[in-house]
Amino acid sequence: MNDQVSISTANIRGAFGAFFIPGMYTALWAGFVPYLKAKLSIGEDVLGSMILLLGVGSCLSMAIAGKLVESFGCKRVVLLASFIGMVSLAIVTMCPTIATTTVALFFFGIGVGLSGASANLQAILTEKVSKKHLMGAYHGGWSLGGFAGAGVLLVLLKILSLPVNESIWGLLIVLFIAMVVVSQFMLTFGSDPNAKVTKKSKSPLSFHPIALIFGLLSFVSYLVEGAVGDWSALYLFEDKGIVIEEAVMGVMLFNGTMCIGRLLGNRLGKHLTSKQVVVGGYLLGSIAMGLIVFLPGHASMYTYLLLGISLAMIVPNLFSAMGEQNVIPMTQAVATSTMLGYMGILMGPALIGFIAHGTSLTVAFIVLTTLLVVSAGIGKYAYHLMSKDCGLSEEQI
Repeated sequence: MNDQVSISTANIRGAFGAFFIPGMYTALWAGFVPYLKAKLSIGEDVLGSMILLLGVGSCLSMAIAGKLVESFGCKRVVLLASFIGMVSLAIVTMCPTIATTTVALFFFGIGVGLSGASANLQAILTEKVSKKHLMGAYHGGWSLGGFAGAGVLLVLLKILSLPVNESIWGLLIVLFIAMVVVSQFMLTFGSDPNAKVTKKSKSPLSFHPIALIFGLLSFVSYLVEGAVGDWSALYLFEDKGIVIEEAVMGVMLFNGTMCIGRLLGNRLGKHLTSKQVVVGGYLLGSIAMGLIVFLPGHASMYTYLLLGISLAMIVPNLFSAMGEQNVIPMTQAVATSTMLGYMGILMGPALIGFIAHGTSLTVAFIVLTTLLVVSAGIGKYAYHLMSKDCGLSEEQI
């Protein structure tokens, strides 16, 4: 049809910027954490409570992100999220007290959560209109932005010996200008313009079984990613006998192959269905996690390469699936999955800590292995449910 809306290569690249730039400024926050702890003279317990409020802000903004995108379009919401996130982070670096810093972190969480949810919605719309597999590269863009942000901050602080506050402010100004420029190529609409019938959401979140089950899968995926990132270095040092200077390599290998897998993983969409990628990824990830537990020393550490590549494309495919289903409004489905997924990031490290405290890190990692196996079964059921409710064949998903 001649009235079908199409998008350009510039639109696709603009959507990539919605992942890459927030990935960079969230990395600046991660680099500032040690300085914040020292500046306020607080312990891990107080810092953890402050970060928890950051997470609350993120979850609240994710819950309403779908309605905002639906009402105002992707471009405006992405810009709003970036403005809130970057200004709040700049304020965090200046706050002199715990109370003011906590308030600023709450709003920073709002910006980060809104950025993540609106970027995912824009990515789904870009996929739907262009009819291309792009989600993996977009999520890889967030990871790549994280690497870039940490790398640039390291150069400014360690090599050029610049003050931390001024370094972060300068980078935030550059990043916001970059976001304003890149946003000119982002999608202005917030729903599929080519859809014959567009379902409008009546509430921010959905409690439909499809949204909840796919949200649960996102929760597990992010939980494992967060737990692996926070606890692996300690696990390799204490349980595998790897010297502390090398133990961090496990996390680096995991993040590296995760990023590469997402940047290149869209090619899998040409040969495998979303269901095959998700279920196969969980199964292969469980094998990799099991090998990490049972292999000795450096063999365990190098298995993180396999774990990263196994899990890389699961989350992107889960979000793509939420765009493919036609039972509930896309904005509701994505908001639900994003919020539950982020809860996994928040709870994962804490859950592993509780298990390890009561038993050991080895037992905690066995629990993660079990979760991945169970998720493979849940994933198979989730896609069966989607094909049944959405009238799609197994080959289509």
